[in-house]
Amino acid sequence: MATDFFDRQDHARRQTRKLVVLFGLSVAAIIVAIYLVAAVGLNAAEPVRHVGRLVETEPGRHPAPTIHRQPSLWQPELFLGIAAGTLLVVALGSLYKISELSAGGESVALMLGGRAVDPQTTDLAERRLLNVVEEMALASGIPVPPVYVLDNEASINAFAAGHQPGDAVVAVSAGAMKYLSREELQGVMGHEFSHILNGDMRLNLRLIGLVNGILVLAILGYYILRFSPVSSRDSEKNGGAAAMFLLGLAMVILGYLGVFFGNLIKSAISRQREFLADASSVQFTRYPGGIAGALKKIGGLAEGSQIHDGHAHEISHMFFGNAFAGSFFNLFATHPPLADRIRALEPDFDGQFPEVEPIAATAEPERDHAAKAAGVIPAIPVILAGGAMALDAGAMTRRIGAPQAQHLQGASQVIGDMPAPLANAAREPLAAQAVVFALLLSRDDDGVRARQLQTLQSQIEAPLFRQTQQLAAETQLLPATARLPLVDMTIPAIKRSSAQQYARLRQVVDALVAADQKVDLFEYCLRTVLFSYLDVYYGLKKPTVNSYWNIAGLTEPLAVVLSLLAHVGQSDAAAAEQAFQAGAQNLPKKIELLPLPECTLAKFDAALTKLGDSSPKVKRQIIDAVAACIMADGQVTLEEGELLRAIAAVLACPMPPL
Repeated sequence: MATDFFDRQDHARRQTRKLVVLFGLSVAAIIVAIYLVAAVGLNAAEPVRHVGRLVETEPGRHPAPTIHRQPSLWQPELFLGIAAGTLLVVALGSLYKISELSAGGESVALMLGGRAVDPQTTDLAERRLLNVVEEMALASGIPVPPVYVLDNEASINAFAAGHQPGDAVVAVSAGAMKYLSREELQGVMGHEFSHILNGDMRLNLRLIGLVNGILVLAILGYYILRFSPVSSRDSEKNGGAAAMFLLGLAMVILGYLGVFFGNLIKSAISRQREFLADASSVQFTRYPGGIAGALKKIGGLAEGSQIHDGHAHEISHMFFGNAFAGSFFNLFATHPPLADRIRALEPDFDGQFPEVEPIAATAEPERDHAAKAAGVIPAIPVILAGGAMALDAGAMTRRIGAPQAQHLQGASQVIGDMPAPLANAAREPLAAQAVVFALLLSRDDDGVRARQLQTLQSQIEAPLFRQTQQLAAETQLLPATARLPLVDMTIPAIKRSSAQQYARLRQVVDALVAADQKVDLFEYCLRTVLFSYLDVYYGLKKPTVNSYWNIAGLTEPLAVVLSLLAHVGQSDAAAAEQAFQAGAQNLPKKIELLPLPECTLAKFDAALTKLGDSSPKVKRQIIDAVAACIMADGQVTLEEGELLRAIAAVLACPMPPL
């Protein structure tokens, strides 16, 4: 099994390709089978006649000679018609379901009867859940996903859904809220965040769409059966009706048989990835007892992990635990046996499940739960003069998609130290916009700040302007390490804004950045992190796709990116050349440092967008090159680290904070 982010992403991509091939083969087999049934049925419907025999039609009329037709199994026109019709039905069924789920994880949560948790909730259990998710997201380097609760499900279960981290949601059952401790809930969320980071979510949604396409074929066959008469006074019409009956019956049988095998494929893929997600959760929290405890409580609870909603069968492969009581010879088991999962975490597990009692929710204590539970002392990088850190490029690349316990503790500390007015405002749609505006106000140039405030006052409503002014005092005192995490915290709240409100936010952000006729690193990072996720969510930008499989075809945009990074990060031409060559040295094609005037911000953004459409393994090479360029002097400043995180966000490669 793959061991790092890029390998796991590539594995998910290969699984998707394998799935599409298997799906195509199953549809081809269905087409052939339906054609054979139709051809045999039509041949059987032909009246039996003999050459030269005269058949009397009506009294007084001359008998007409019959024409002998030799039955033929191969009828090209019939085959093409059935193939086209079957492909059309399956394609429309799949596209309909994929379109239904195109809104991302939110549509899945609502389909299961999920209720969105108010970020400002005062319910202690909901507050605990939101805090756990918030910590996990900031530690992973992804936007904080919206959280849903399945109020009608008394079992212990959860799922993450979405096409990519930017549109992901996490949902938990009411039973998980009721019976799990904070550490156990954290273990479950670590499992779900693994699915978010490993590319499993997109694969899971495609599975739903493909299986639905075959199911629609069976449903169409049912209606053909229902409305096809099987008797008629006219013998020839009766034969045609019989053929239609056989065709409908074949579509029902073959359609459900296709669904049967589709569910087998779905279950096999799901089981394979559950062990990886369990292991990733332990790596994240450094506390095997958390996720193991949750699994044991599933075994000890009467309801287990069963989900009773009618749509559960569609997303059974996406849940934390098996959503059904049992499966036919384990063929449809979407998860490994519970005891096997526990023993993979605790080899000495004796197979005995505990009695499960509700856990009373209490007010959240101080925020170092992860380190206390695991006994972890965070690994602190070597701090150099000026606040720079001594790290190597390989270490930066290995951080991507691989959050550790120290990242979780750091995120907990950042949230715990966040001033309450900022934390509360970040969780409310309009106030979250005020937080973003306040972060962009100049800290050290009163003239620029005055122009920014004037711009704000002319473009936003008076209450929002006053709130921005009030929050500005807090953001001025905010440590630099907490600024981008605060941006991440605002994203779920901003998603609750209308499209018009988001369009205004973009316009105001651009105006504030342009107030001093230049873009500093933090402004660029804030704008990039914010818009790289929200533009996709609001349909202003397409998600990244795997269009480039070899880095040799991306040398031109990579030259732009490395050139600008080298010029911005170094103080003289020689150092810039050295940094550029450090990034370009392992590329298969030689590239040259571009002059600074040719490295405009517009070209840089366009180059990053193109690089984002590369395959996972190519993205690894891109991140390696970018990190080597930034750290050519053997150290990385906080601003450079944030820039690397912003670039990684555009490439859909989540990087934990430094």
